[in-house]
Amino acid sequence: MIKLVKPNIKYYQLYKDMMDEWNMEGSRIAPWPLHLKYHTLQYFNEMINRVQEVEAGKNLEGYAASTTYWLYDDKRNILIGASNLRHYLTKAGLETWGHIGYGIRPSERKKGFATQLLKLTLEEARIKNIDKVLLGAYVGNIASWKVMEKCGAELENIVIEDKTGLPIKRYWIVL
Repeated sequence: MIKLVKPNIKYYQLYKDMMDEWNMEGSRIAPWPLHLKYHTLQYFNEMINRVQEVEAGKNLEGYAASTTYWLYDDKRNILIGASNLRHYLTKAGLETWGHIGYGIRPSERKKGFATQLLKLTLEEARIKNIDKVLLGAYVGNIASWKVMEKCGAELENIVIEDKTGLPIKRYWIVL
């Protein structure tokens, strides 16, 4: 069964396998918690503590509280990807990326898992009483905006990311 799980020490080796693959492949890694160090048990525990802290709304440093999920296949005992759901939008979140960031490990792409991951994360948004979700994807990331559209997203606009100068397609999904 494919399901969302929260970061937990019991997934240490599975997470390490997923992230080692992602880093070896060299493609963009999303969402943001996947950029935290993980190579040792100490770093992994620090990462788990950080995502729990952010979920609890502590030490946000101007960012929104958010919950991190991993997409887990219990039949194969593998982590497939991750999502991060912001509980609300700061000014920066409203201007660019929105509520949800997500990503699928390279070997599991083009199998429908991104759509499953986004749908499951949207269910979590409903549980958190978020009734309208903003999403963003680089214009060149065709696969991602097609996933959003499959999940009912409607294009709002295209903005330019300050950091990179790249255009981002922004969508809304009404829950």
